[in-house]
Amino acid sequence: MNQQISAYSQKLLLQIGRKIRRSLDIEAIWQQTANSLGQTLGVSRCIICPYENSSSQVTVAAEYCLDPFPTMLGIEISLTAAPDLAQALNTLEPAIVESFAADDPFQRQSVLTVATSYQEQPNGLICLHWCGNEDSGKKTGNRSWTQSQIEFAQELADQVGSAIALATLYQQRSDRSVEISQLKKQFLLSASHELRTPLNHIIGYLQLAIDDQAEDPIEERAFINEAYRSAVHLSKVIANILDCMQLNEGCQIRADLTAVQLNEGCQIHADLAAVRSKEKSLHQKQVYQQIQQAES
Repeated sequence: MNQQISAYSQKLLLQIGRKIRRSLDIEAIWQQTANSLGQTLGVSRCIICPYENSSSQVTVAAEYCLDPFPTMLGIEISLTAAPDLAQALNTLEPAIVESFAADDPFQRQSVLTVATSYQEQPNGLICLHWCGNEDSGKKTGNRSWTQSQIEFAQELADQVGSAIALATLYQQRSDRSVEISQLKKQFLLSASHELRTPLNHIIGYLQLAIDDQAEDPIEERAFINEAYRSAVHLSKVIANILDCMQLNEGCQIRADLTAVQLNEGCQIHADLAAVRSKEKSLHQKQVYQQIQQAES
């Protein structure tokens, strides 16, 4: 019977994990995790709290909650005032609290907390609640957490931790891409303005000179001088833009060269390893032949 339960739990983990990994939206991952764990384990409430390194508090970012229990969504929780949460983050081991005040505002009776992590670094908390009180007359589940429930929550937390790390990296790169795109647009707008302004001055002053709009030769020469100064300024702007383009291209070439050198280094290391392996095999073969000759 235990093997059947274990197999069923493993199947559920695969299904839930596959669903979570399909999304690169962090908020969607949090909510899917809360809903999946809450419904699968039949708890009163399941909350998800993202965690950043060295933070002194966490915020409930997603929640699965049964009626009539009060919601905790958006609430900030101090890690100093919640030692079980701090313990889960520090040890990456499940933490259980089964003692709450009778007037607990969230009607908690027992809480199981597991930390999500990636490469041994915590990045979130999953808290499962059994709730109920004497006044409401409503209780859900058993106050005691079974070993299978704890293991199920821990296994899923491990998968969620990796999904959160991947989604965070994707979000950071997306944000960076948007930032770079905006910088490019700003650069093009600025470059366009810097190019058009002196060019319009050149055309305008030369047009005045061509149309004989100058009142005397002195004013005509002033028009030509202004056009010349604008032309010099335009030349400097174009040179600055070309320098920026060459600098960017140079940085890209250096990055490409670094990648090529790294690949070549790996290939050389692999080739040396292959040569050493062949030399070792040849040496072993020679020793074996010598032994055969000595025996004969």
